[in-house]
Amino acid sequence: MWLMANHYIPTITFAENPVWFVLAIILLPIWSAFHFYWVHRLLHVPFFYKHFHILHHRNVNIGPWSGVSMHPVEHFLYLSTFAIHWIVPSHPIHLFFHVIYQGPGAAMSHTGYEELLIKDKPRLALGTFYHQLHHRYYECNYGNQEMPWDRWFGTFHDGSNEGTQSTKERRRKMYQG
Repeated sequence: MWLMANHYIPTITFAENPVWFVLAIILLPIWSAFHFYWVHRLLHVPFFYKHFHILHHRNVNIGPWSGVSMHPVEHFLYLSTFAIHWIVPSHPIHLFFHVIYQGPGAAMSHTGYEELLIKDKPRLALGTFYHQLHHRYYECNYGNQEMPWDRWFGTFHDGSNEGTQSTKERRRKMYQG
């Protein structure tokens, strides 16, 4: 915010560029998911896993606190998604939206529950079986379900026996040499 207020990074206003202003709100969750996928893959490189990410994966039976149980280096990498605002022109509203979107994401994806039910109707997606599979098998489902990065990059596990075998084979290949 200080960088924006002091004109050290590019900013926009709705009046200057209404199309980009609205488009940025739509694109920020896509950017955030893309960034998370690749940072998470990086954290599974043996060096980073051994020194930083292993702390998070000690939580096999996940809950909300396990979502934010990270080494400081992992927190730094996870939150580096906000650096996009240093490069791409944005407005403080975009930054606030990005922080609110990103902030509770880790805790919510680790609740251990699929969704919040109110009067037996799903009202809010919470933790997912998708991410629970990641904590069980490690080398799959690095991203989130909002974007198909895992499907596109061959790291998707759907919970089936075939998915388990595919994940085990990918892990064996990763660590055999």
